[in-house]
Amino acid sequence: MNEYHCRICNSASHQVILDYGEVALAGALLESMEAASSEEVYPLTLVFCDDCSHVQIREIVDPELLFSNYAWETGVGTSIFTYCKELADHVAQKVGLSEGDLVVEVASNDGTLLRQFLNAGLRVQGVDPAQRIAKKASDSGIPTLADFFNPAAAERVLSESGHANLIVARNVLAHVADLHGLVGGVAELLAEDGTAVIEFPYLGPLHEELQYDQVYHEHIGYHGLDSVRLLAEMHGMKLIDVERVALHGGSIRCYLANASDRRSPADAVADMLESEAPLLSFEAWGEFGDRVREQKRLLRIELEAAAEQGLTVVGYGASGKGQAMIQFCEFDDRLVQYIVDKAEIKHGMFTPGSHIPIHDPSYMKEAGADILLLFSWNLAAEIVDQERELAAGGMRFLHPIPIPHYM
Repeated sequence: MNEYHCRICNSASHQVILDYGEVALAGALLESMEAASSEEVYPLTLVFCDDCSHVQIREIVDPELLFSNYAWETGVGTSIFTYCKELADHVAQKVGLSEGDLVVEVASNDGTLLRQFLNAGLRVQGVDPAQRIAKKASDSGIPTLADFFNPAAAERVLSESGHANLIVARNVLAHVADLHGLVGGVAELLAEDGTAVIEFPYLGPLHEELQYDQVYHEHIGYHGLDSVRLLAEMHGMKLIDVERVALHGGSIRCYLANASDRRSPADAVADMLESEAPLLSFEAWGEFGDRVREQKRLLRIELEAAAEQGLTVVGYGASGKGQAMIQFCEFDDRLVQYIVDKAEIKHGMFTPGSHIPIHDPSYMKEAGADILLLFSWNLAAEIVDQERELAAGGMRFLHPIPIPHYM
């Protein structure tokens, strides 16, 4: 791994917030237990930049290992599919798109969001490094460039389709080590009067609600509005608006325009910058680390007690978030007997590091479940509604953060 420097300001000066130890990659599901013998682990450390206050992980793993065989697909979750429809309608109206305008999505996954724009009569273009998912999207009618988004990819899209009237980067900023490549590519591809919409899990809920399971090797940076403001200005753009959204445990949606654009920043920008100022100090993040260690202690006590009583504890969600919590809390199949997930591609596989088997949610009816630990806590309401039959039979739902509690 390369020597650490801040991905925004290039400073080497930093302080450690939380050391996750040596862990397997959160997305590196195992096809068999035999594969565990050759499983790689990597250090993972959450740090605070002393010079620009950016919260990020210290270590960088080759993006090809993380994303080229990425398994998660946008359209799997019902609530996320609905959200994409609402997002497309809202943004198209807010920025004033017209029929035939070009919408480009960075990290477009299976094209679920772009399809909503396509259905509204807009031209669309996806860019995503996951080869299998990009091909699946292209085959379904959403043209997708299978590559990482950077100035070179932006130039290719520009030469083939022209400038983009709207560029959307949803839940991708946290995944990118080359922030300047991403934002520089956006600036190059954006039309003179175009709008870029960047949406990401917000730094505030991460701190306030103890969302430490957002930290894994795929999530390289943890952004507030101030870090996006700084990046935009470094590449000739400006923040013109911001909105709070509930997805992924609390996200924000930033609207960027070229610095020469006539639109002035909305009051919401200044208001949010003021409200997040207390998070731009290491004191706040040192306290965060202390609270995380206490949550781990309490959650382990709960699961140890369940194991002693012979109860079956099942985890819901084989996403990166779940693997981050499982590995940090040092769970195994004694404390969590198996994991369920709706993504068919994960069924029959084993979790990285902890080697817990993964099944379809229907497996719970066959194998039994006394406690359902919600690793996908951001979808808690959807999961509770989905599994109400098992709940009627006595299964309980354990929400892990900010402290373990039953719903």
